[in-house]
Amino acid sequence: MNLLFLFISIIPLHGKALLTKTDSIAVDSYEVRLAPWQITMKRIIGETDTCYYLLFRDQHAVTSVSMTTMEFENLEELKYVAKGLATLKNGSNGDIAEYEHFTIKKWQPPTVKKEDAWYILSYGAAVTNFQQAQANRLIYIINNYKTRSPHP
Repeated sequence: MNLLFLFISIIPLHGKALLTKTDSIAVDSYEVRLAPWQITMKRIIGETDTCYYLLFRDQHAVTSVSMTTMEFENLEELKYVAKGLATLKNGSNGDIAEYEHFTIKKWQPPTVKKEDAWYILSYGAAVTNFQQAQANRLIYIINNYKTRSPHP
């Protein structure tokens, strides 16, 4: 009888351990531009929060590969980037979207069509540039993120 009582009292402890849910993590990764001057947008969905990262190869480092990671705390911050790019798209040459930790500047030589404009992203000492088609892809990726959904 004592053995039965001991067995019954231990089962709930083991049962609770067996039913404990572990953190599940989903990672979405979207290529904005391919190597060698790669730009990637990542979203990591955890159990309690979602993180967003923009990874790019620093174009100051020509002889080596130096990747830089920009972290965005939430989707709202990332949506401001999409709004800034959309505003720059319709703006003039030399317009700058300034954020707390980085800037994006529109650069368009006089001989280049509006669809072929360039953007210069500066984050600390790291710099990358990208064309309008890549800016459009980045805007599309960001605008299609949904809160807590696994895929845009």
